[in-house]
Amino acid sequence: MKSTFLIKLLSETNKPEIMNLLLKALFTNKEIKELENRIKIFQLLLRGKKQREISEILNVGVATVTRGASALENEGIFKVNNKVIQMLKTNKIDLNDK
Repeated sequence: MKSTFLIKLLSETNKPEIMNLLLKALFTNKEIKELENRIKIFQLLLRGKKQREISEILNVGVATVTRGASALENEGIFKVNNKVIQMLKTNKIDLNDK
């Protein structure tokens, strides 16, 4: 990913209320929902759920879950930053906001 300015912009936004406003400005509601689902997919996979189960729980396609599983397996962040994995494993999953 070569979005140096985007990365810098997000890095400088360290207050949750400002991050919320920035994300709303950058992404549509649908895009934010897709990002939230990707995070939920990571969380459920790390908790041992099967892809088909996740598809049903989140009401998303199996292909969406498969892409999430592939990212979890292949992206560098999950290999180098144990803090991210720990947050995904331990934070509550809000399934009411599907």
